[in-house]
Amino acid sequence: MSTTSQAQSLFEHEFGINGGFMQLRSDYGERFDTETNFGNQGSTFALTYYLNRASRRRVSYFMEHVKYRIDLIYSNVELQHYGQWADAPVLEAMTGLFSNIGLSTGLEYYPLGIRIQAYNQRYSFIENFSPYGGVAVGLNYVTPEAQSSLPGGLNNPENIFPTFVPQDTDDGLNLDNRAVLSLNLRAGIRYNIGPRDGFMLESSWMLFGSDLVDGLKPIGPQNKYTDWSWGINIGYTRLLF
Repeated sequence: MSTTSQAQSLFEHEFGINGGFMQLRSDYGERFDTETNFGNQGSTFALTYYLNRASRRRVSYFMEHVKYRIDLIYSNVELQHYGQWADAPVLEAMTGLFSNIGLSTGLEYYPLGIRIQAYNQRYSFIENFSPYGGVAVGLNYVTPEAQSSLPGGLNNPENIFPTFVPQDTDDGLNLDNRAVLSLNLRAGIRYNIGPRDGFMLESSWMLFGSDLVDGLKPIGPQNKYTDWSWGINIGYTRLLF
């Protein structure tokens, strides 16, 4: 249940900053391999805006339980082929880099209501906690890079693993920068430390609409999924006006 007060009624524009780690589940290394998942791990940072209307004097169920959210995201992951089936010399010599600048917009749902503290009341430790889930659509500008330590690098076709040898312009090894849509899913918990300040801990998934965000699209039936990511962020938020 949310708590409102007259003093809070003008505060509904909330801003936040968060950062953490991100694992890119892509065509580098083996699928479902622990070494691959923890090896192909990098950092992610975001600036966030929320429209929080729960403190208005008259609110609907939607206003009490839902926030609008916009994120500006930057992510960076160094990539390498891991796993027992990825020990071919050309794969061991190959490394990559995934960089992404993304903008996403969506909704956050708070099943227990959006917690709003009144200035003249005390709250228990539990009352300051608020779990949430979210969904958003993102537009990402991805910049994949790749290189090989073998003589001639990736300019030498013999240094490219056979399933990554391009057959057309949309498969194999393709390092073009590109704009990619994504479906962003989130689950987290927030903790209020005051009427206008809070911390958040969030787990997030980003399902890309392309299999080339890492610059690789294997040719063959083994390529069953497009690229996606998972990460955990911690952050700080503040109602400003």
